[in-house]
Amino acid sequence: MGKSKLEMMREQANKAVTAAPPPDRFARAQALVERQPNGFAEKQPERAVVIPPNSAEVLTPNFKHDGAGEVAAKTVATVTRAVEEQCGPYYEEADLGLIDDNPFNARRLYRPERVHELAESIRADGQLVPGIATIRDGRRVLAGGHYRFKALKVAGIQSMRLLVHPNLSDQQLYQLSYKENAEREAQSPLDNALAWRSLIDQGVYPNESAIAEVTGMSLPNINKTLAIMKLSEPVLEIVREKPEAFALSTLYQLTLLEKVAGSTVAGAMATRIADEQAFCRDVEEARARYESKPARKQKETSRQHRLIDSDGKPLGVLKDWDSGKVSFEITLLDPAQRRALVDELKERFAPARHPK
Repeated sequence: MGKSKLEMMREQANKAVTAAPPPDRFARAQALVERQPNGFAEKQPERAVVIPPNSAEVLTPNFKHDGAGEVAAKTVATVTRAVEEQCGPYYEEADLGLIDDNPFNARRLYRPERVHELAESIRADGQLVPGIATIRDGRRVLAGGHYRFKALKVAGIQSMRLLVHPNLSDQQLYQLSYKENAEREAQSPLDNALAWRSLIDQGVYPNESAIAEVTGMSLPNINKTLAIMKLSEPVLEIVREKPEAFALSTLYQLTLLEKVAGSTVAGAMATRIADEQAFCRDVEEARARYESKPARKQKETSRQHRLIDSDGKPLGVLKDWDSGKVSFEITLLDPAQRRALVDELKERFAPARHPK
């Protein structure tokens, strides 16, 4: 069985160690290592690599680490790491202008106050936790760390520390962001509804069952979460302002309330929830009241026709409705005309009864 590319590169690297290159070459290698004391590759046009701890021992277990020999071992680790980058994650520091948002991000709503709080923390202590990213078309696409990304911009810092996972799929971009957020500050139900609807619409996941499998949530809860998207836009806008105030059960009851009572009532209830003046039970009770109310009879609108005499003078108004109702009001000052009209109507609509 032939040797892998990685094994061949390791053999070549080991040969380079035993060849004992001149001292000035070791000095250049040592200078390269010392320029990256924090473990992050410097920003360069070509991809820089991080020397993992103890990688020299893995490559050259019998090599004596003293003087120039130790530098040579680190050089071997650097060469080998360049190959291993194609297989596993690595750290780097990238310009913010080269980083894109995750198109399949689990979180869709961000609180401005938290962004500014995190920016102050980064100004004081630096970026303590790297973001997670992949590479697409030469650019870094965030899988996780969007709050840090936004905070770095607010803090006026031009680069971001990243743990880069090459060749992540669309599903992996979502899964990494979902897991990272769940470990820190879970998405709100509206976050999930927006993300899941987009993932299904774009074909990243085929249906609700696939979402349930990935997230570990029950299928009924997935369906209830997606039902949030049935709320009208004015109500959703109220929820977006303070999503953490709306539990899944509350939002589901709100969708049922809007269905029976309309968006005005649902919007008023959503405002009360955001202000912590109402809770899930209040929404459920309001829905029950509207469901028990008899349907209000819809008011009909009539069509009106002006009545005039032969001289063009107004006599009154004739009204008719779609239901079939017809009425009119007319004023006839001439007694003879009035009697003639009454007799005509009686003849047509109230014929005299014949005696038995």
